[in-house]
Amino acid sequence: MRFARLWQRRIVVERESLILLLLVTQMLRFVRACVIVTSCLAVALPLASGAQDNPRSGHEGIRLRVLTLNMYGLRYPPQVGWLPDKSDCAGRFKTVAERIRSADPPYDIVAIQELYRVWDLGIIVCDPAPFLNELEAMGTGRLQEILFSPTGRRWQGESDGGMGLLTPHSLEERESLRFEGAGGTLLAARGVVFGRIAIPHSGTTIDAYVVHLSPGRQQAKERKRELGALTKLVSAKSLGSGNPVIVLGDFNIAGPPDTGSEYSTILEELGHPRDMWLVNGSSDSGFTYDCISNATAALRGCDYQVRIDYVWVVTDRALTSSEFRVRPDGDHSIRLVEWNTPGRNGVPVSDHYGLEATLRVERSSDGVSSSRSGAPGP
Repeated sequence: MRFARLWQRRIVVERESLILLLLVTQMLRFVRACVIVTSCLAVALPLASGAQDNPRSGHEGIRLRVLTLNMYGLRYPPQVGWLPDKSDCAGRFKTVAERIRSADPPYDIVAIQELYRVWDLGIIVCDPAPFLNELEAMGTGRLQEILFSPTGRRWQGESDGGMGLLTPHSLEERESLRFEGAGGTLLAARGVVFGRIAIPHSGTTIDAYVVHLSPGRQQAKERKRELGALTKLVSAKSLGSGNPVIVLGDFNIAGPPDTGSEYSTILEELGHPRDMWLVNGSSDSGFTYDCISNATAALRGCDYQVRIDYVWVVTDRALTSSEFRVRPDGDHSIRLVEWNTPGRNGVPVSDHYGLEATLRVERSSDGVSSSRSGAPGP
C-alpha cells in the first residue's frame, strides 16, 4: 500500500516534471521564434521604410506632372488716360501663381510664356510683381526658377524674353538660347529655355525645353528657323544624356483637328515627336486659343479657335539616347486648364488655355524608347 502511494506520487512528480519540461521547451521555441522574427523585422523594416521614402520608384516608373501656360503678358487695352485694364493683369497673374502654388499633386515642371519684365509703367506690359509675390508665399527655397528668358539685346532696345521654367526639384543644368532673327527693337527676345531636372527618390532626370515661337501668319519661315535652332539644342544637350526629353510651350502653329501645313514642320524638325494630346486620344478638340469660349482672348476681337500649345515627347535617336517610355498616365491625364480669377465677374487667367499633363515615365524593358517599340505617334 505504501509502495503504491510512493509510485503514484512519483508518477505525479514525473508528470509535473514532464509538463514543466514541455513548457520550458515551448518557451525556448517561442523565444527562438521571436529572435528570428525580430531579426527578419530588423531586415525588413528598413526596406519598407525605404520604399515609403521613395514613393516615385518602382517597376511602374514615376508619375510626372507638367503644365505649360502662355500667361498673356499684355495689358488690354494699353493704358491711355484713364482707360481701365479690362484684361485684369494683376488679378490674372496672382491667380495663376495661387493655382500653381496650391496644385495637388504639385507640378514637377511648369513652363510659362509671356511673363515679361519691361519698365513701361504698365502701359502695355503686365507687371510681373503679383505673380512673383504670390509665388514667394511658398517660402524661400521651394522653387527653382528660370525667368525672363532669354536675355534680350538691351542696347538695341530689345527686352528680355517672357519665358520661364519652374520646378520644386533640383535644376542640375540650365541654359537659355536666343533665337537669332526674332525679337528686335521695342520687342521681346524669343528663344528656348532648357532645364535638366532631377526627380527626387527616383534616379530619374528629365531634360525639359520651354519654347515660344514667333507669332503671325507671315512668319512661317521664321518659325522653321526657330524649330531648327531648337532641334540643334536638343541634340547638343540630350543626345548623350540618356534622359527623357519633353518639349513644352506655345508654338504658334495649328495642330489637329485643324492642322495647318506647318504642323508637319514640327514633326520633321523634331524627328516625329509624340504629341501627348493626340496620344491620349481625347475626343475634345483641345483648342488652346479659343476666341469663342475664352473671354480674355475675345477682348481682341478675334473669332477663331486653334490648338497651338503642346506637350511633346522627343524620341528620335538622332536627338536622344533615352531608354525611357513616356506615356499619359490614364485616359484623361492630358487636359486643358481653364482657370478664372475669383469672383462673380472673374475672367480667364489668359487668352490661352493651359495644357496640363500627368505622365508615366518608366524605363523600357527592351532598352529602346517609345518610338522604337510600336508606341503610337501623333
